[in-house]
Amino acid sequence: MDNSSFHFPLFPYKARIIGALLILPGLFFGYLYFFGSRPTFFETKVFAIVTTYMENRFFVIAKTNLLDELFSIFCISGLTLLVFSREKREKDGYDLIRAKALIKAVYIALGIWLCSFLLIFGWAIFVVSTLLFIIFLITYYVVFRILITKMADSN
Repeated sequence: MDNSSFHFPLFPYKARIIGALLILPGLFFGYLYFFGSRPTFFETKVFAIVTTYMENRFFVIAKTNLLDELFSIFCISGLTLLVFSREKREKDGYDLIRAKALIKAVYIALGIWLCSFLLIFGWAIFVVSTLLFIIFLITYYVVFRILITKMADSN
């Protein structure tokens, strides 16, 4: 397969705007969860396949504060739309740059994850592991932007 026949399946450019708008409430929910007061308004009963708060329970209705779930869902959805949307002026060669950025982001994320297992212990490693996908998406986006800038500077 030659380079010209492969194209990443991407969202339309306007999906970026939706993505950015989803990230904003996600960051707000994350702030409330990690640094705020965790308002009781967000506590609700949910169906859980597994819950391990006080004991291991399976297929139950459990009470939880939804802030961390809302943070993850909004940020991951928003970043996905932002990262995997076409450029306003899509150019030849961007798919190759996307592939390079993807590989570099995987290496960086794996490096962070391995270092985390060496330096972080207890339940905190699960929080880091959860945040790692968000870190991966951000890393990919930053690397992609750097590579596009280098391509533009070299032309």
